[in-house]
Amino acid sequence: MKPILTGYLDDNGSLSFALCMEKAIKFGVDHLALRMFNKQPLIELSDGDLKKLLVDLKGERLKVSVIDSNILPYDLYDERKHANAVDEFKYMLKVADRLKVTHIFLRLPVINDVIEEYDTIEKKLVDYVDAAQRAAKKIVILPTLGYKTNTYVYIFKKMKSKYLTMAYDPVVIMMSNESTTTAYRLLRSYTSVFFAHDANHQNEPKLMGFGKTDVLKIMKKLVRDRFSGFIMIDHHFNPTMFALEEEKKGFFKKLFSNEKKQKEKKLTELSRIIFPDEETKNVTEDDIYENQIKLVLRLFK
Repeated sequence: MKPILTGYLDDNGSLSFALCMEKAIKFGVDHLALRMFNKQPLIELSDGDLKKLLVDLKGERLKVSVIDSNILPYDLYDERKHANAVDEFKYMLKVADRLKVTHIFLRLPVINDVIEEYDTIEKKLVDYVDAAQRAAKKIVILPTLGYKTNTYVYIFKKMKSKYLTMAYDPVVIMMSNESTTTAYRLLRSYTSVFFAHDANHQNEPKLMGFGKTDVLKIMKKLVRDRFSGFIMIDHHFNPTMFALEEEKKGFFKKLFSNEKKQKEKKLTELSRIIFPDEETKNVTEDDIYENQIKLVLRLFK
């Protein structure tokens, strides 16, 4: 069984759901990941909103792959925040039921020392795992910048729950000063979602294979290991490469001009990579999506 291509396709939550669906259809992606609906967090949706979401999905023959609980990391020892977070998670499990989704993203509470704090960590995570188990859902832990791979591995090995899985993000792992290939070796048996993107050591987005994460090498390992989970194909170029900016005046005009030149230079570099035989063609965000999706499909053919 091959992995399923998916993604938010929402430009960091800035697009309407209609535009997200339009992108999915254009790129041949039949599963969308959801964190918002028309720029509104899923937990804030009314019953009417959820019904409209379901109608929209059915109308375009699209499915939902994974939803984001949008629960942010909180103090491990704050019982009130934990209770509120668990209540939100249980509600999101009901949303997942409505959307016929089996996977839900969750961020770990703030951890300083996984070994010293494990008893407390386990006590907190059991509340989520028990709720997920009763709802027949799987938790997908989103990696936190700065956390070492061994933090996740220690938790997975100790808890031994099939309802607790991992989202592997090579950029987050690299920016946490970890070896991405070693991290994959340690996390592969727990990974259910893979983020297919790349970046340099300054965390600037790059086309896959042109950054420093070894993402292509890792995806070849996914093929070898017959990975059958979800592959997130959001490319993360939009915030830095395609965001429109207002014309600056006075003191900031020169600074704006330099930023514009830098952006144009990066876009030119991307154009030369994607369209090597078309010197005058300017790359668009959709061109990047199409290029990167073709690369993933070629690897998993």
